[in-house]
Amino acid sequence: MAADGAVRVRSKARAERHAAFTPPLTVTLPAVLTDGSDRAFRKVIYGLFVTAARLHDIRDAFGRRIAMTGARYTVLIATAHLQGTAGVGVRALADYLHVAPPHVTTEVGKLVAAGLLAKARNPDDGRGVLVTLTPAGATALEALAPFLRRINDILFDGISRAEFAAVARFIEKFVVNTERAVMAIAEDEHGRRNGRRD
Repeated sequence: MAADGAVRVRSKARAERHAAFTPPLTVTLPAVLTDGSDRAFRKVIYGLFVTAARLHDIRDAFGRRIAMTGARYTVLIATAHLQGTAGVGVRALADYLHVAPPHVTTEVGKLVAAGLLAKARNPDDGRGVLVTLTPAGATALEALAPFLRRINDILFDGISRAEFAAVARFIEKFVVNTERAVMAIAEDEHGRRNGRRD
């Protein structure tokens, strides 16, 4: 009986410690705190995680509709929007998509091999190339367009023009901030590998 009582006391003490624990704030910026709480901020972050995963799945579905990966589809449609009359360079595509140029180079090569993109030497830069859609690439995107519009209309259903404009402004800043955050993590991890501790 005494042993049972001791177990109950220890269990109660553990429960009280857990009940008393208040997680530290996960952010300190006043603009994203509500009455000193980060609860709304965390809800937004969790929503962004879910949204990012779903958008990745949606992009992959667009690619599957035209028999390619989502990453390849993204390069193909970005080329369509940026090529103009002369074509678009790999660096411009990479900047537009916020990815590394080698990634774009790899995907462009695969799309060229599939006959969906064409490369030509850039007359203004002897080392660079300009990328354009081939007729087959244009046909693929035209075939995809009805499905693309239907899914995108679902994605943005019920969102007002003002809300869309606010999201566009947010994303423009947030893309830059995510890059800065990734760089800060890399610097921190490099420092830790070299023996530095905060």
